[in-house]
Amino acid sequence: MTTCARAILPPLALLIALSLMMMIAPVSAQLTLRLGVIDGADGSLLRGALLAARRVNDRGGLVAADGKPFHLAVVDTPPDNMDIAIANMRQASAIAVIGPARGDLVERFMPQLLALQVPVITPATGDTVLLGDHANRVFRGRAAANVRAAALADYAARTLGVRTVRALQLDGARPADLISFANALDASGIRLSNSAVDEADPELDAIARELEASNVGLVAIFGPPEAAARVTLRLRGAGYQGAVAYDGALAPDFTAEAPVKDLAGVIAAATWSPALPDAASQAFVLDYVRAFAEVPDETAAAGYDATLAIAEALLGPGSPSDNLATLSRLQGAQGELNPAELRRGELSGNALVLALNEYGAPDVVARYRGGRRVSLGEPLISRQALPPSPPPPATPTPAPTPTPAGYNLTIQSNVQNVRSGPGLDFEVIGQLRRGAQALVLGATPDYAWLVIDYRGQWGWLAAHLVVTYGNRSLLPVIQPPTTPTPPSAILAPAQSEADIVVLRAAPARVILDQPAAISVTVANQGATAAGSFAIATTLGPGGIFAGVNVPRLEAGAQTTVQLNASLRGATGPQSVIIVADLNNEVAEGAAGEANNRAFAYRYLADRAQLASGASTAGIGTVDLDGYGVADLNWTGAELVALGGAGMYQMSAFGSIDDAHYDAIDLSRASLKSLRIEQLTDATIGLRTADGHRGVLKLRGAPRDGRLAFDFRVYR
Repeated sequence: MTTCARAILPPLALLIALSLMMMIAPVSAQLTLRLGVIDGADGSLLRGALLAARRVNDRGGLVAADGKPFHLAVVDTPPDNMDIAIANMRQASAIAVIGPARGDLVERFMPQLLALQVPVITPATGDTVLLGDHANRVFRGRAAANVRAAALADYAARTLGVRTVRALQLDGARPADLISFANALDASGIRLSNSAVDEADPELDAIARELEASNVGLVAIFGPPEAAARVTLRLRGAGYQGAVAYDGALAPDFTAEAPVKDLAGVIAAATWSPALPDAASQAFVLDYVRAFAEVPDETAAAGYDATLAIAEALLGPGSPSDNLATLSRLQGAQGELNPAELRRGELSGNALVLALNEYGAPDVVARYRGGRRVSLGEPLISRQALPPSPPPPATPTPAPTPTPAGYNLTIQSNVQNVRSGPGLDFEVIGQLRRGAQALVLGATPDYAWLVIDYRGQWGWLAAHLVVTYGNRSLLPVIQPPTTPTPPSAILAPAQSEADIVVLRAAPARVILDQPAAISVTVANQGATAAGSFAIATTLGPGGIFAGVNVPRLEAGAQTTVQLNASLRGATGPQSVIIVADLNNEVAEGAAGEANNRAFAYRYLADRAQLASGASTAGIGTVDLDGYGVADLNWTGAELVALGGAGMYQMSAFGSIDDAHYDAIDLSRASLKSLRIEQLTDATIGLRTADGHRGVLKLRGAPRDGRLAFDFRVYR
């Protein structure tokens, strides 16, 4: 269903938008994600997006990486007042924005668009459109001007055999387009000469005669369509037999200025054409004509492909912006969308060279994909976007960016929770998998938690669980949201029905790769006995389901049950919800049902240990792992690593209980000694002399030459 942000949207646009409500049928059982489009109510960009959203929903919607089904609703707003348009997008909580189509609007309002913190896809093709994007969230939905210019130059050189080109720059021509074409010609070995034409006194006949007498192989016209058509007619009238190129050749104002036969043969570079023979393109044309009773243009195809790309990006576990940048071989109306192999921010590298035929319609005479010319009949090896049956959630590993800009992070754990705030008390809003990368938007004042763009909202990640790179000092400090008040497990007074609640769970550290027993204490705090019910959770890492049945629990009674599982994966903090009365077998009333998912079990998944405990060492050597080889030497003034042992200060950990196997980075364990003043309150990561990982924490300052510490050494 097309939805509108009514509080701000101008009334006329609201009425027109409501007329399109039937384009996308509602799917009440699914989550609705709003896709924003900044375009006129009858604009082709909006219509392309509506058509693609309907396609997504007609195929049953999509299933995100976290298992949630969703369908797309389109929220549209006109670009007449960009401040209002952007406010509409924010009010509608749009998960991505398509538009505006004008490059000057994108460049002028770049800061406000970036402040939406969602991907923005524009069909603007200007080479400078993306320069102001410091957050890597703005994308170009069709090939840039330099890509189209390169296609036209290559066609002129290789197919037409052109060696010289004359550019006619009419008043009002944009110099950026001419510069792109000049650079492309130079790369193809073609010599360019330029003539500026004064429309007030054009002397077109003299120019046409001069060009006809010269040996110029191609005349490229830059300027308004009406003036370009007049220049073309004069060239033909003077007998010029060379090629004429004009990128606006498909514009109605160009073809309306002259008889069709006189414009035949004019060539142009484009990002898409209804004449493209691909099956996907032809299906798009047919659907568009059926829906809107008109032939789509390049902007409509860009809106259609942008919507399909956003839908695909929402399937991945990372942020939509990062997922868009790593899409590969996605078949759209314009051809293969392959942003993973293009510069950051580019969704399409597809370009066509078109020639007007004797009927004034464009014929596709050359096709380019990613800078390479391909046959018009070349079989497509792309995967089709959005298969009819959504596949189960995949575990993609996004390709790393060789030289990412800004401050970035890479996930190290098999699965890492993304939270709504900086702490384990905050809700888990999603997960990222090993190898996923994200741009860091900010951090807590102590840099212990980092903020990323996660599906259009701020997601918080514990800094000690990720690898970061870039200049941290440039990050803005983001004040954390208010810590949520955990729901109370015990409700008073007792209600008349049964009321099953989880009171506590243990242990606080669960060892991986061996059977684990989680003890869960449950209570019936209601006034009625509860019959059989189940207690269950899904434990991490690995997403292992564990459940147990409780046969009966009297009113006011407690019992302890065990959840058994064997977990494998990366070590680190975990937080899961232990569900009371999993299958809703007990009649608990509204209040009782409301607390069935109130208990969060927080624990640390860790590896098995060789040795651990509390120890006191006098001056001399210390063998931590018990292998008979000394690891450390305490001199009374400094702690020295012996043999192959090494140390480093784990500044992110204030307690040994917070440290775990994967948090110990042996590549950093290069210190051979730490002075006594460096040991106070320090958590020390270790590589033992035998190569094992370990962690050590002093218990107070050294006294009487003796060192008291807690330690743990892993297998």
